[in-house]
Order: sequence, then structure tokens, then C-alpha cells
Amino acid sequence: MSEPTTILLAFNWHDHRLYKGVINYASRQGWHISPYQVSGHVSRHSWPADGAIICYDKQLDKMVKSLDMPKVDITVSNMPEPMPQVTVDNEEIGRMAARHFLERGFKHFAFYSWPGVDVNVLRKKTFFQALIEEGVSEENMHEVRQPPDRLLGEWDLHQEYILDQLKTLPRPLAVFAGHDSLGAVFIEICMHSGIQVPAEISVLGVDNLEHICEGLSIPLSSIDVNLEQLGYAAAQQLDRLMKGEIARNEPPLRVPPQGIVCRQSSDTLAIPHLKVAKTLKFITEHYPEPITLEDICHHAGMSKRGMEKAFLKHLGVSPATELRRIRLANVKRMLTETDAKISAIAHDCGYSSGSNLCSVFRRETGMTPRAYRTRHSKS
Repeated sequence: MSEPTTILLAFNWHDHRLYKGVINYASRQGWHISPYQVSGHVSRHSWPADGAIICYDKQLDKMVKSLDMPKVDITVSNMPEPMPQVTVDNEEIGRMAARHFLERGFKHFAFYSWPGVDVNVLRKKTFFQALIEEGVSEENMHEVRQPPDRLLGEWDLHQEYILDQLKTLPRPLAVFAGHDSLGAVFIEICMHSGIQVPAEISVLGVDNLEHICEGLSIPLSSIDVNLEQLGYAAAQQLDRLMKGEIARNEPPLRVPPQGIVCRQSSDTLAIPHLKVAKTLKFITEHYPEPITLEDICHHAGMSKRGMEKAFLKHLGVSPATELRRIRLANVKRMLTETDAKISAIAHDCGYSSGSNLCSVFRRETGMTPRAYRTRHSKS
């Protein structure tokens, strides 16, 4: 019997979801996965394998260069040699975070991450871009900086450095942290300082590491980046490379995030008026249904005139306008992220028919749903 195809995993970090995705594909192909996941502490050169999936960083540079075999990388790093890359869609992660906070009525936003990390640069850029596209002023967008390295081992000084920045920022504030570990630290600093999460500061992380997110006394909301699918797609791309179906200079392949796992840290609406907050939550949860302004006012226990005045004061729009905005935003999301038919999108977003949706969409955007999908949908 011929020996099975052997695949090397060269990572400097570990997540069982990523490995599971690789193994799911490998088992279908009858591959053998090398029993050692290489780290920067153990860099074996000239490893006997037919192909490698790597997570490139400077610690692995020499070893990666020494591997004379087809290789696929799962980072957004600039590589020392051409090779296909399969990455999470960091741009969509930034846009998803913006939508999450906008749907909750926030007006002030901040990004918090480690400096110089490539994925965080992308996430911050698209987070702010998405906010600007929805009409948020740049003066309402902030960045919370990490303390200098010399303070990282001094908790009191580390905390003080972050708090000094928070004192200057408006509230309610929506904070998007580049990784779950940063979001957890942010929550802990707020707790020790008497800042209420999520009432004063709402926090969203990335990666959905359950042992971090759910271990906090205020569980952390997080974006599930779909690591299992990332591992599967990387193995599939390596298979294509080894078969000669793609070249080493193949354009990067992006894996869309799974979605947001909403926990207590961001499960709030940034509205000081309790009835407006209650009504906005009702609209956000029931927009797919054929609700009317009468339904909204009845739920809030307010008159139409009172509700109109309260919405205009606290949101700057009427309840009907906000309902249209939420419905239209979800139509756009479904047009760009799914291949659902217009009639199905209309049903899922609260429109009476596909033709009604098309009429409203053309009036609001100046183009048909089909044209919008063609222009904006992901490949």
C-alpha cells in the first residue's frame, strides 16, 4: 500500500475549532496529519510531509522557508514567498461590529486593540468606514490606546492608563475590542472602576472563545469568526495546490464570519429614554412582522404624538423612519450575503411582497435590489 498524503500544521497558537476543520477535510481525503503541531519553540527543519498549512509569523520564518513543499497560510501577513492564503474576512468583521452597535442606537464608538497587529488594522478601518457610511461623524469615533509595554506588567498603572482615556470619552459608548482577551480586560477595568457594563459602556470582542467570554461575571459578546470553516477551507485550498489546480500566487480566499454571539456585555440599547429604548428594541426584534405605527405605540403605551416627539428628540427620526431603516438595512445585508430570492427577502424583512420591496428600495436607494446585489455582493 502507498503511504497516505502527510500534512504538517505549523502554528504558533492553538484552537480546537481550527484543527477540527482541517481534520474534517483530511479524513475525507485519507490524509495523515503530522502528530506534532509545530510552534516557535520547536522548529524542525526539512520536515517530511507532502504539504503544510501554516500560520505565519516571524518566529516561524526560517522553518517556513525550509519547507520544500506546497504551503497555504491562514494569516494576512506579507509572506516571504508566494503562497495561497485563506483568512477570516476581517473587513466583514468590522462591518458586522458596526451594524451590531448601530442597531442598538449608539452614537459614540471606540476601537480598542493591540497596536501594529495586521488583522486589527483591517478591523478598525472597516469598523470606522461602516460607521461613516451610516452617517456617523468622525468626531464620534475614537481609539482607546494600549499602554506602553513597560506598563503591561503593572496592573494598577495599566488600568489607570486606560481609565484616563475613558474619562474623556462620551457615554453611552460602544467599544469594539480587536480580540476577546482585550474585551475581557476592558470589562474587568470597568468593573473595578465602577463603570457599568453595558449601561455606560457596551463591549464586543472577536473570536468567541467561550472560556473567556462566559467566564466573566459580565459575559462578553463576541464575533464568531468561523474557525472550523477556516480550517476546512485551508485544507481544501492546499489540496487544490498539491493537485496543480491553483498556483502559488492564487488570490487570497476569505471565509465569512459565522455571526455575533450576543451576551450581556452588549445586550442593551443606548437610549436614556426608557420608553424609546423599549420601543426600539421592539422594532429591532419584530421588524420582519407586518407591524404598524399603531402596534409600536400600543407596545410603548404612548400616543402617536408623544412617541413621535420622543423619537425625534432622542434618535433624530420618527418611529416609522427607524422601522424603514432597520428593514432596509436587513434587505441590503441579505442581498449581499445570501442568494435568496427577492420574494423571500421581502418576506423575511417585513415587506408585503417582492414588488413592494422593489418599489421602496428603488425610492430609498435609487437602484433596484438586483442592481444593488450585483454591485455590492461578495464574490
